[in-house]
Amino acid sequence: MRMSWTLISALAVAGCAAIPGPSSVRNGDTQADVRAKLGAPGAERTLGGGALAWYYLTGPAGFETWRVVFDGSGRVSEYLQVLTLANFEELRSGGTRDETLDRLGPPMQRMSFARTATDAWTYRWLYGTLQMISEPVFDDRSGDVKYVGIYRDPAYASPPSGSMR
Repeated sequence: MRMSWTLISALAVAGCAAIPGPSSVRNGDTQADVRAKLGAPGAERTLGGGALAWYYLTGPAGFETWRVVFDGSGRVSEYLQVLTLANFEELRSGGTRDETLDRLGPPMQRMSFARTATDAWTYRWLYGTLQMISEPVFDDRSGDVKYVGIYRDPAYASPPSGSMR
């Protein structure tokens, strides 16, 4: 049986409605409103002050994570894309694993290094039109951020001029 182009187009448009964007959620929306607009969150955490945060990740290796924070009455008090230079720079001045999860949500990848007793998390994000990688590295014992690497994603970086492929 053939699907009509109209049906295919309708399904494509409906699928796009669940992709988080700047105007997908408004302050004051309820948890039910957000779930109806965006579906189930990819991750959920209770933040330090008791507020609930839902994280919408754009794929396992996507460039955006949208965090929705609900106040005590279950209404949206904050909605923003959290994979930003400002958030990674803030981690450079200190933080912990839990604070990183609260601020950024789950990473794309986690790696442990027994020899150095460290744990590195990888986040992909966009800096304007540049594809970037940030990797907070944590001390295994304390869970504190030791340093944060911020660099161009080599999968998207162009070769140096004059080089041959």
